[in-house]
Order: sequence, then C-alpha cells, then structure tokens
Amino acid sequence: MTGPRAGQDPLDSREFGSRFTAGEASDYIRNVSPAVISTINDFIRATFVTRGGRMGSGMGLLLEGLWGYHMSQALETHGIEIAWIADNQYNDYACVDALSDWDPDTREGELFRIEAKTMNLGADESKGHFAELAKNIDPNDLLLVMTWRWTDTEDGRRCYPQIVEVFLERALPLANLRDALHQARGGSFVSAENCPDGCQPSVCSHDGEPLNERGKRERLSGPESRRPSAKVSFAANFGGLFRMVGTRGAQARAELDRQRKASPIADKYVAFVNHSRGRLDRE
Repeated sequence: MTGPRAGQDPLDSREFGSRFTAGEASDYIRNVSPAVISTINDFIRATFVTRGGRMGSGMGLLLEGLWGYHMSQALETHGIEIAWIADNQYNDYACVDALSDWDPDTREGELFRIEAKTMNLGADESKGHFAELAKNIDPNDLLLVMTWRWTDTEDGRRCYPQIVEVFLERALPLANLRDALHQARGGSFVSAENCPDGCQPSVCSHDGEPLNERGKRERLSGPESRRPSAKVSFAANFGGLFRMVGTRGAQARAELDRQRKASPIADKYVAFVNHSRGRLDRE
C-alpha cells in the first residue's frame, strides 16, 4: 500500500481490501460527507425539478436514500460499503466490510450503524425524533441529520429540493446530551430495580425508558402503567431533533452550557440547531 500524497487524507490512501477499523471508517465517512452532499445536490438539481413542491411529499425519505447510495459509491474503493437495514428498526444503515458476509441480526460483517434523519426547514419538526436509548448505541454509531428546503429555479416557476446543512457525528454523545437535558427539565428514566410496572429486575424491559416531568412514558416501549391516558399511548416529546436541546429554566440552561463545554460534538449539534432555526449561536 502506498502512502498518502501531499495534502491527502491518510485514510484516503487505503487500497481496496485494506481493512478499516470501525473508528477509521467512521472518521472517513464524516470526512467525505461534504463532497457526497455536493454530489447529491447536483444530481437533485438536474433531476428533481418540479412545480408545486409541498410539505409531506416524502422527499425526506428520498434524500436519505440518496445519501445511502452516494455514500456507498464514495466508499467502494476502500473495502467498505453502506448496507440498508430492513424493517422498521432504529438504524437505517450499517457500514459493512465489502469483502465479508453480513448478517444484520448478529451484526457479523459490520463495523457500526448509522441513523439518518431529515428535517424540512419549512415544516413542523414533530416527526423528527432521536429517541433510541443510550444503552443501545455503539460508541462508533453515527447520527446523520440533513436539513432541506424547496428552492426556486432561476425563473421562479419551478423548484427542487436542496440539502441545506448536514450534521454527521457519533450518536452517543448526542444521546448523552439529550438525556442530561431531559433530566434537567424534570424528566427521569426508569430503573429496572424500581420499575413502575413491578417487573423483576432481571427481566425488566423498561430499564432506561424516559418518563416526562409528570411521570408519563415518552416511548411506546415504556411502562404500561405510565401511559398518559387511555387514549394516548405515550407522550412522544423525548428526542425531538430540535426540541431536545431547548431550555426553559436556569437549571436546564446551566446544564446545556455544561454539556457544550464538555463535549465538542454536543457543542457542534447545538450550533447546528441554532443556525438551522435562524438563531444566533453563542460567541
């Protein structure tokens, strides 16, 4: 294997068949992401020009799919690729070794997983959630959040979807930020040792489930005894992509500041949210 050229990313000099570690693959995907997004936007502008771009068009799912395909193409010379995870699981993709068999059930052949989210800047954010429990997230797993909008063509008669900003970083620090702010706002997490449903600790499936400040479950998988009402199964406020970094009191604001100082990834995400919402970030 030859070394990197002057000014070249060392990971970019890898030849096909030279094994990436999970950490190296994660770093490489984040490094090539800007070029991949540029390629996607060029493709969209040439292909998806239409009249009457609307909310609820399903375009966000298409953008997520395009990211998977284009990122996989960017990785193919490095012996890794993006695999799609079937069914309605938390993660959308797995980064897998192109030379190995892959079993999504046992995770044999994969390096880590990626959750993809899109947010239309002109729509309600309520559908975008990052609510997976921290205990289920691998240290190398990534969270991809793409904001997009309908952009007019030069003549103003047509429009096309355009990816505006992208956040792509390791997911676990974001889960830790989310959980710390959830508690600072008065929320809590179920302990297997004291489950509201009275589960035996050794078999409790509710350990780590979030409860809001009123003690009601935030996820469908939370304790049945803590559902908000007979008609409402769960509160569904936990992990809103923008809402989860909101603060409404001195304690929450102090915790947000502490988390940003302690974690560069948390700091980067809050700045991303503020910029996406048209707000000035802190100096």
